[in-house]
Amino acid sequence: MAALAYLLNLGFSAKLSGKRVRVSPASKLNDQVRAYIKNHRLELLAELASNDGIERRCHWRVMRDGKPLCTMIGEPMTRAEALNTALWRWPDADLA
Repeated sequence: MAALAYLLNLGFSAKLSGKRVRVSPASKLNDQVRAYIKNHRLELLAELASNDGIERRCHWRVMRDGKPLCTMIGEPMTRAEALNTALWRWPDADLA
């Protein structure tokens, strides 16, 4: 929770709004904080989404025949969501 803790220590609160991070109070945002939010967006999304008890990651290793095929990188997603995405492309895929 490092990215979220940083914002909280500065006196901000953050919440999810779809796939966006909403930070308030907006009147206190400066260029440095805006840059931090932009650079740590995926971490913030993962930390805010993690409050439901389901693990989400921004990267998942795709396996075929027991060998690494690639690493999917993107928005935070659950194992089930990542597997569904991998199976769409590679019907015999699994996740490490």
